[in-house]
Amino acid sequence: MERTFKLRIDGREFEIERRGSALLVDGQRFDPRISGTSVALGDLRLTVEVDGPRAFVDGIARAIETEGLDEKPADAAVDHGFGADAGGAVTAVMPGLIIRVAAVAGDAVKTGDVVVVLEAMKMENDICSPRDGVIKEIRVQAGDTVQQNQLLALVE
Repeated sequence: MERTFKLRIDGREFEIERRGSALLVDGQRFDPRISGTSVALGDLRLTVEVDGPRAFVDGIARAIETEGLDEKPADAAVDHGFGADAGGAVTAVMPGLIIRVAAVAGDAVKTGDVVVVLEAMKMENDICSPRDGVIKEIRVQAGDTVQQNQLLALVE
């Protein structure tokens, strides 16, 4: 997925481009790892929560605005980049190698809990549950090679 938009944080403007799981911020590449509300950029770990026109970064409120980013209806599924949809399907966000399966059928999970860890381009990507529920089925195991959008697990 490729998307470009402008992000203003406390009045400062950034040009953001999303290329698959990578972000280019004013031309500088970042490969964030997202799990729940936690974002890791290398050794830097932040907790980010967005609430309308505000974002809380490690508890500090920041005013945010976007330009060129489509707004989703309130009842639409939120895409956290976890490779999942509102129906409970947990899918691969990109082609890669399954390096760890963190859940088994019957496990109770909450939104954002890691279900599978996918390695792609030498980066580990946590693939998380799209909702609270119970793992109905795991369709991969460590060592499997998967394609983008391949079904990895189901949450009911």
